[in-house]
Amino acid sequence: MTAVIIVEPATAETVERLVRACSVESLAWRFTLPGRPDPEWVLVRYRAFLLAGTALVAKIGDAPVGLVNLVPDGDGRAELGVLVADAWHRRGIASTLVRRLVEDPCRAGWTLHASVRIGNAAAEGLLRAHGFGPVPAFERGEKEFERVLPTSMTGVMKEVVGGGIGEAGAGADGVQRRAAAADTGRRRYGPAGRGGPRERAAGLAAALLPRR
Repeated sequence: MTAVIIVEPATAETVERLVRACSVESLAWRFTLPGRPDPEWVLVRYRAFLLAGTALVAKIGDAPVGLVNLVPDGDGRAELGVLVADAWHRRGIASTLVRRLVEDPCRAGWTLHASVRIGNAAAEGLLRAHGFGPVPAFERGEKEFERVLPTSMTGVMKEVVGGGIGEAGAGADGVQRRAAAADTGRRRYGPAGRGGPRERAAGLAAALLPRR
């Protein structure tokens, strides 16, 4: 039987349960932390960031299995982030969450962007399946992806006919992001903090998880 995915606003309680369902390896990669960070330590330090921006949680039954954040970082521009519990990788959770955001008519004309670590084919697949295309990257070891959302249903149909949007396949369950900032008229990226956790509010709010 196909599991029913329910998407609803994230709460402190659902975020806590989701983080505790992630492996220490996944949390270390997510937050660029050394060693094996304890989930409780991660929650103490980063709880507020995981609720920032538009934060939606995916649930299977009563269990939170995924989280998406969309954090504005400029005029009509926002950064996308996804976190999926290890046991629910490759189940279409990330795709469901991303689709909910990109199909929201309230964001027509917005530019969404995200970053992935080089070699993260699953993350690239997720972004490409939802109409994101590569753009020049400013951080070594990462790729940048961006999508401008259509401003009308006519634009949506053009994208579908032209192949700009596809169905996300199994395995596209995460995206690795970096700290970013933007100002009007140009991109301006701040340092991601090589070798240490990325602690800027805009950076950690978009909780993107790379594949293991």
